[in-house]
Amino acid sequence: MNWWQAIKNYYTVIGEKYQVDPLIFVGIHVIATPLFAAAVWWIIFNRKRKKSILIPSIVAIFIFNAASIYLIITGKNISFWIYFIVAMSAILSGYFTFKKIKKRIAAIK
Repeated sequence: MNWWQAIKNYYTVIGEKYQVDPLIFVGIHVIATPLFAAAVWWIIFNRKRKKSILIPSIVAIFIFNAASIYLIITGKNISFWIYFIVAMSAILSGYFTFKKIKKRIAAIK
């Protein structure tokens, strides 16, 4: 089995297990990547101009977690540990993203 088939199988199994459409799930990941980059740019843009970064930060958080939000809202038979993993992933990714953005902002000054 090649890597592409393994990826397809992985998302198909997840889709069947939790009753979510794997194409939508993957599509959200694909679409969210450039949107997240744009949200980070928006945060840095606002910070340079000494404007609030609250709204761009909230947008970035939702975009980054869009696939997980889709899974939680539409999925069925989701185990408790999946919610735990999604929450921990959101917290950790948010923390590291914050650090990266803070570093970029500091480089601008």
